[in-house]
Amino acid sequence: MTKQESHDFRRGSIKKVMIIPLVVLLLAGVGCDTKQKGPSNLSVGRSKLIDSGNALEAVEHLEKAEQEEVNKLEPRALLVIAYSHGLSTGSASSHGVEAKFKNQREQRVQELTEAEIKQVLQILSTPSRVQRDGLQALVDKGPEVSVIILDSLIKGRYPSLHANFTEMLVQIGSDGLDLVLAKLTDEMTPPAIKIKLVQVLAGIGDAKAIDALKTLQSGAGEVGLAMEINTTLYQLGEESYKKDIIAGLSHSDVTVRRAAAKAMVNISDVSPKTLMAGLKDTDAEVVASLVRALEKHRDADAVDELVNILTSGLSKDPKQAAINTLDVYGQNKLARGLAKRITMLLIGGTVSDANNRLHLVQLLKREPFVKQIQVTELYDNLEFKLYEYQKEKEESELVKTSLKQLLDALQ
Repeated sequence: MTKQESHDFRRGSIKKVMIIPLVVLLLAGVGCDTKQKGPSNLSVGRSKLIDSGNALEAVEHLEKAEQEEVNKLEPRALLVIAYSHGLSTGSASSHGVEAKFKNQREQRVQELTEAEIKQVLQILSTPSRVQRDGLQALVDKGPEVSVIILDSLIKGRYPSLHANFTEMLVQIGSDGLDLVLAKLTDEMTPPAIKIKLVQVLAGIGDAKAIDALKTLQSGAGEVGLAMEINTTLYQLGEESYKKDIIAGLSHSDVTVRRAAAKAMVNISDVSPKTLMAGLKDTDAEVVASLVRALEKHRDADAVDELVNILTSGLSKDPKQAAINTLDVYGQNKLARGLAKRITMLLIGGTVSDANNRLHLVQLLKREPFVKQIQVTELYDNLEFKLYEYQKEKEESELVKTSLKQLLDALQ
């Protein structure tokens, strides 16, 4: 072999060595192209359901995700929610898949494991349009869910759902009664949770809880818990607790007053004057409960106190309750001439807080008081006075908008 031939041979060998890795890289690139591009069926299905509330499209992706994903926990949890939401909104029926959704929901709810229940709760911890339907699916699962809910309440898991948990336990009802009673009588259960569980028992309304409540009552160190037990026992038919509950309205401990005030709507033959006396309480929750009770235990003398609440420094809840109660009084002819009184209060310039003026207008927008305004046209013409006030004096845009809605309703 000549020197030139040797040189050419070496050059050819180097080219071959370089070409082989390139071929391998090209083949690898072709192989990569066969892999899935873009978001997974799981992520698309999750977004369709949670972000958009589109159960039908979500199910298509989630059913595929259930087959594709190694960890099937999330797709299965999401499918329970999706089938529930599709049925609740009527979209499954309108698209001809109602039977499928019903069968799938029933089967999957029955088969829910503890891990899947916890996954559903984790998904629903963030408020969304599917939250209610997902939680209802867990309620339909029954007492097995009660175990997880009770444990989560005590250990502080899923805190954003705690208000939902108590309502879910009430819906599960007597089927979960023994589980609730076990936690209620457990010394390790915190007093605040025991109060919630007593409220659950009141909601369930099963007399089987009476003996356990009386036993707990005898050793209740917390006065707030003791009053909650009193009110629940009364609701379960033990009327002997009525006197203690009414006395609780003037107790020094606010938790006792709150429990007693909340019970007043269910107490028979309570004097409205007792309720009115309690309206001077500085706690907004107590006042709101007493105002709601006055909707049932009506007395025309309460109108003045209820109007005072609308212009007070209390928070929104008692004021909204006062509007609702005054509406009922108006419907029952217990608030004659109130529309004129509220109108003069509004336009008189003495209510400096715009939010309070807004509450006054919201009251005037209720049907009984719209009618009262309309019948004054010949002698007081309240409508024209409100129009002038809205046009020339009111400075709050929110109040002006609400006044315009009222004036439109008067036409």
